[in-house]
Amino acid sequence: MTRPDHSSLNVGSVPSSERPGLGLALGGGFARGFAHLGVLQVLEQNRIPISYIAGTSVGSILGAAYASGAPLARIIATCRTLRFRDIARWRVSRLGLASNHRLGDLIEQVFESRRFEDLRIPMAVVATDLANGEPVVFTHGNLCEAIRASCAFPGLFEPVQIGTRYLADGGLVAQVPTCAARELGATHVIGVSVGVEDGQRGAPTNIFQVVCRAVSAAQKHQLEIWEHHADLVLRPDVQSLSWDDFDRADEAIEAGAAAARRALPRMQKMLNPPQDSHLEFKARLEAEAQSYLWLSEASR
Repeated sequence: MTRPDHSSLNVGSVPSSERPGLGLALGGGFARGFAHLGVLQVLEQNRIPISYIAGTSVGSILGAAYASGAPLARIIATCRTLRFRDIARWRVSRLGLASNHRLGDLIEQVFESRRFEDLRIPMAVVATDLANGEPVVFTHGNLCEAIRASCAFPGLFEPVQIGTRYLADGGLVAQVPTCAARELGATHVIGVSVGVEDGQRGAPTNIFQVVCRAVSAAQKHQLEIWEHHADLVLRPDVQSLSWDDFDRADEAIEAGAAAARRALPRMQKMLNPPQDSHLEFKARLEAEAQSYLWLSEASR
């Protein structure tokens, strides 16, 4: 097995007290999610270390690969040749059209760790409990099963059973898992949203487009929730890419890199605030947290 590239800025081995507290929340979006790799590229190039990662769907795959210590160049090289058949097998059943068991082979090929406890960067993977519609956040145990659950897009993939629960795509409850990143301990959270839209206009032409658009419509009403937990949101321009445009990985990666480069001044200001504004920033975070709790109670 190839060992990690230690020039990478994965900082999982750094004591938590020395970390800058930057959390990266990577959303779902199938092939569009390759844009996350462009964001990671820019962060590495500018020596901005990541202390925590949370991922939903494709964000959980790429985020966990990076958190495991796998060199970013190797992750990108793998994604450039990745196709839908490499992660899925058509198997029509009452619960879905395909199985994503093949994700296990991808994890074996690319990842440096197989369990959350062995990751170099603390990681959270979000899935959805189909029994109650609540998020299930994995931070310990088997990585493969958690990622498969987070990637089980309804209508396409069969749900993944873990214990007594049947789990589906985390994007149903956390399009961009900023809350999970915050709960890991991140002081600053950058959310990366690539959307789940099918990239087409006009009437849907197949059942997958119908499901994608329905999920996208529901997610638009969650924006205020996940954006509330983000200090900065990146939206790479990937709207021209369809969910299955795996052969356009380089376009998605460049879109992610471009979005990150545009946001660099804001990132650097956020991570290195003037000393006299530190207390004001902390007070603002605490006030927003209290406001969010009040709104949650009022909406019950």
